[in-house]
Parts: sequence; C-alpha cells; structure tokens
Amino acid sequence: MEVFKHKDFFSVKTDNYSVSLDCNAPEADFSFLSHSHSDHLFRAKKPLIMSDETFELARIRGYNYERLMEIPKNISLIDSGHMIGSKSLYIKDENESLLFTGDFSTNSRAFIKGLKIKECDSLIIESTFGKPEFIFPDATTEVKRAKDFVNDNLKKDYLTVLMGYPLGKMQEIMHYFKDHSSILHPEIEKYEKALNKFGLCNANNCRLNPDILFSPSLNSKNEYFSRFKKTRGMKFAVFSGWNLNPYYKRRFGADEGFTLSDHADFKELLNTVKKSKAKNVYVHHGYSKEFKKFLRIEGINAVDL
Repeated sequence: MEVFKHKDFFSVKTDNYSVSLDCNAPEADFSFLSHSHSDHLFRAKKPLIMSDETFELARIRGYNYERLMEIPKNISLIDSGHMIGSKSLYIKDENESLLFTGDFSTNSRAFIKGLKIKECDSLIIESTFGKPEFIFPDATTEVKRAKDFVNDNLKKDYLTVLMGYPLGKMQEIMHYFKDHSSILHPEIEKYEKALNKFGLCNANNCRLNPDILFSPSLNSKNEYFSRFKKTRGMKFAVFSGWNLNPYYKRRFGADEGFTLSDHADFKELLNTVKKSKAKNVYVHHGYSKEFKKFLRIEGINAVDL
C-alpha cells in the first residue's frame, strides 16, 4: 500500500483501488467519510463509504452523498469512539494492513463504543491533543461534578444551560441528564428525529419550567437566552476537552467548565500507536509536529510526507 498526503488529509492506494480519507483526492476511486462533523464534510465527486448514521446526519447538514454500492472485501469499518456513527477504516491485504483512525477515542462512554485498536503495518492517526500536557481527568468524576452543578442550581430554581458541540457532544451530555426535564436549542433539536431513527431518544422535553436548556456553545450574553432570563435566573456550563485550559469557559461567559472530550488525549494517542505495533505512523490534525517529535524520541517511525 502507498499513502499520499493532500494538505492535512490522506489517500491510500492498494493493488486494486485508491481511497481518499475524509477528503476528495482526485486520483481516488472512492472516498471514506469517518463522521458527520462539519470540519470533515466535503463536496464529493465520487461515491463514499460511511455509516448509515453519518449518511443521514450529513444529509441534514446539506450533503447528499452517493454511497459506494459494494465495499471492497478487505475494508472493515470499526467504531471509532468519537460520535454517533463515527468509524475508523481498516484495510487488510494479503501481506499488509493499515488503520485510519479518523477522529477517535478509545474510551467508551454514554452510548458510544470506544475504538478497539487493531495491529497494523501502517497507522494514520489524528493528534488533536498531541502534547503531553493534554491529559483528561476521569470522565466519571467530571460527569458527577456536572450533575452536582445542575442539582445545586435546581435548589435555587436556576435554569441550567449546558453547552457543547451541537452534534455528537451534546447527545452524550443529554444522555447523562435524560432524567431531567429539558428544552433544546433549535440547532440541537433539528437532529432529534434522525437520531430517534437510530434508537437514540435522550431528550425529556418540557417547555414549562424545565431543569436544563441544552445549547450549542454560545456566549451567555447571546440574544437567544434573553427570553429565559426574563423569568428565571440562569447558570451556564460548557463541556469540552479544551477545558483543560481554565480560561476556556470564559470565552462563553460560563460559570463552570467540564472536561469531557470525544477525542483521545495524549496518553490514549501514545497507547494507540504502541498497541497498533505499526511500522509506519502518519500523524495529522492538531499538534502533529509535536506528537511526531515525541514518537521519534520513543523510537517510533513517524513518517513525513
């Protein structure tokens, strides 16, 4: 197999086909789409491989993709642990194998199954949190902190606004608080019908005096919140891996920040590389230069293209 780089994305050429990974490589026979976050969606010129969930959610976001009718037998899609419907791509030829993680996490949480690492000859791995200082706290502890925050606010009759990325992250947060009455921001509500189709029904909708408002990450002074402030006090919290920086919540005027991520932290990234036993490691996204440097110190072949 040969690996080619296209800006910050890759394509892979085998003996029988060429596949582009989260991009539109001109020489590819078809593409693979790992998930439906907007920074990975693209206008495709050729058929795509993707999960049913990604196909449906991408359609809601305005991307009407043509799907590849028959997936090559040596390609497997594996749960990547990033969001609803997200997949990693595994190619196994007779003498060689390759794993493309896409955005991933090895930690299972809520209804998301973490990536189960496969051994491979070549590994293409993201490095969003590819610096040693990016080590996430225990997720269970963070969820407990968030629940305590909500319960404390309820005692004071505050409406709690829980904020995060509207697709993926927010559905996890909603899962943790499914026993609370809630209201959804329209940007989140538009995905509910499609998600129900796949067995996800997290919201306990209540228009009258809800406990929680689920919202995208907006500044607490955003005009959207003004009508709620007329009748109740409000407290705001934002969920993100970037809450490792204590100043992150200030961008949104939030009262609290909880470090829950749908990406692998530095330890997970390093553990994934080592468990894969890959002879060649290709790094992209985030702190790729820093992570490649660290891998080389560890004696791992981090390849430049």
